[in-house]
Amino acid sequence: MKSILIFRKLATLLLIVVLSQVMTATDVKVNFTNERVSDALERASSEGKLVFMDFYANWCMPCKWMDKTTFTDPDVVEALDASFIAVKVNIDDAQGFELKNKYEISYLPTILILNSKGHLVERVEETLTAERLTDLLAMHDHSANKVKIKHSFNTSPKNISNDEPNELDPWKITKEDYYRYVDMEEKRTYKVQVGVYDSYDQARDKVHNIRETFFEPVVVLNDYRDGKVLFKVMLGQFESMTEAESFVTILRDQFNIDGVVY
Repeated sequence: MKSILIFRKLATLLLIVVLSQVMTATDVKVNFTNERVSDALERASSEGKLVFMDFYANWCMPCKWMDKTTFTDPDVVEALDASFIAVKVNIDDAQGFELKNKYEISYLPTILILNSKGHLVERVEETLTAERLTDLLAMHDHSANKVKIKHSFNTSPKNISNDEPNELDPWKITKEDYYRYVDMEEKRTYKVQVGVYDSYDQARDKVHNIRETFFEPVVVLNDYRDGKVLFKVMLGQFESMTEAESFVTILRDQFNIDGVVY
């Protein structure tokens, strides 16, 4: 009888340990900071870390996939927490819109890595698995990229630039137009997919053709599917589903272009 009680206690203890490990594993995720990018850059230079910038949008399904898989991987979490200050940048809010133009973001998701001096050392314009991101972080995690810099009072790193501008620029809209289309904090926005391609060149040609006809902003979304990247060309930025669907009708009837609302 005593041996049975001992066995039950051991089994219960083992179950608690297993459940605890499962819960801990599912709770693991990257600790993205809420601070502004400028503050993250200043802190990174002071602490001798790199800055990891993840550009995304709420309507971007590959971005959500990375949130659920890549950014919950223990190796990725450990690498980012140890040597990086991780910042998420929503291209549809005020700061994100400015940063999107500053860094010429044309694809989603896009990841930028800046060293402690604020210099861009990596641009990745595709959906990354945990394994690929872990390798990428390890490649840049070295002493030359993590130099501590002392700043005088009320100063921050300057001259943050992209030495290799993206060839595929999105159509630049004015701030007035942007605020007219988007209520940054409370409304989601809708876009119209006008093409899906398996090569960068095809997507680039589509964007160039669209820019000759339409004023609406264009962005290329990278979708990771069956081990390869697809390039989705997204047009417009609409306040409501009704507005987006009306635009789809115009595209079909007047320009013979098929579109899908996202």
